Amino acid sequence: MLCSAKRSSLILYENELCFLVERPSVCPLVSSLPFAGEGFLDWFLRRFSPDSEAKACQTVQLGGRELILVAKARGLAGKASASPDVSEWECGRVSSPDGWRVWHPWLGSAAVFVDAKPLSDDGKHGPRWLDSTKTNAYRCVRLALDAGNFCAVDRLGDYFLGQFGKTPQNEELDELAEFFRKVGGKGCYWKVSSRESSTGLASAFRPRLLAGQPMEADYRVRESGVEYRVGFSAGHSFGLFLDQRENRFRFLQNRIAPGFPVFPNRGQRPPLALNAFAYTCGFSVCAALAGAKVSSVDLSRKYLDWGKQNFAFNGLKPEDHEFLHGDVFGWLRRLQRRRRRFDAVILDPPTFSRSKESGVFQVERDLPRLVEMSVGLLSAGGRLLVSCNKASWLPERFTRSVEGAVRQTGRKIGKRLFATQPWDFGWTTGKDASLKSWWFEVL
Repeated sequence: MLCSAKRSSLILYENELCFLVERPSVCPLVSSLPFAGEGFLDWFLRRFSPDSEAKACQTVQLGGRELILVAKARGLAGKASASPDVSEWECGRVSSPDGWRVWHPWLGSAAVFVDAKPLSDDGKHGPRWLDSTKTNAYRCVRLALDAGNFCAVDRLGDYFLGQFGKTPQNEELDELAEFFRKVGGKGCYWKVSSRESSTGLASAFRPRLLAGQPMEADYRVRESGVEYRVGFSAGHSFGLFLDQRENRFRFLQNRIAPGFPVFPNRGQRPPLALNAFAYTCGFSVCAALAGAKVSSVDLSRKYLDWGKQNFAFNGLKPEDHEFLHGDVFGWLRRLQRRRRRFDAVILDPPTFSRSKESGVFQVERDLPRLVEMSVGLLSAGGRLLVSCNKASWLPERFTRSVEGAVRQTGRKIGKRLFATQPWDFGWTTGKDASLKSWWFEVL
């Protein structure tokens, strides 16, 4: 039997024993450097086969590509040979259509056909490792321009947003328009990136329409099967930080890593989660879909109302959860006085913000105080997610700041995991990590 692999699918073949997958070229099979991006094998096991072990996986090189057999632990139970020798692979060219016939004992009676021309990653099809039926919002390309400028292009369903490092020239806008023309879609916007800017009017960074038609009101995108409203009329951000996709997915699956759930088992009651700096409540929606009761805090009532829409879009009742409008530090103090405790606390603060109650917030200066106050709200064994996307704050210094703040409370750190940006934002070797996240079990 010859099975033809779907070129748009990450998983080439699956049976009761294993998955047959191809490693994307954007990342190594495993990652061993401190603070580096997630290796493909860890990513795949976390998402698709958490009961498996990396040592039970098999790889083979095929025409400059790497195929991987990922063993399913339950399928291999009782097998005499849990790790067949690499020599048991059989790979041969198939003349028509052009490709390879691949066979291995774990594949049983099936021989899988692998096309010689893999699907290319582009703005139209998206990265091969993303399921386009469930996710249509991602970073699709980075355009290198003259004079040191760049343009990172995000896809939001049928719309595109080009984010320039500095104000673009007309010729650079033409390059973005040409990319949009080739890929196709409803509309293309552009803006100057301002994620680390602490000055200037928000209107100066608001996306502007370059080509096509304006985005309709209440436009929605999909991420991991979850729907979110996005829009270009509410300042320089469109409602969803795409680089936090993997952390949101960890909430959605209740799995930080194999053997490390987000929510410890608390018996009959639902898990309790606190999302500080909730923005439009992306984390809150995923936690709620995983069964948690969520309290979302944000300084902007407008963004909390946006978050309530995101809850409703996904069949969740906003009235079953808390939406707390106001200063985060003020709410942390109130919740402490009320002796509230949570199973998970999410801290994804902005690099810079200002409120009447607490004044100016600067992440490098104020994050330790924020962590200390949040740890006081965690139940024993609770999970703390702390993120920062200030590129100039090196991961080592960020780590010392967060760990020191936890220890200052007298609590200890159990299990832990460092996470950085997903591969569509570029694989990081560690020191160049823009997004930095720590997941801690706080004992």
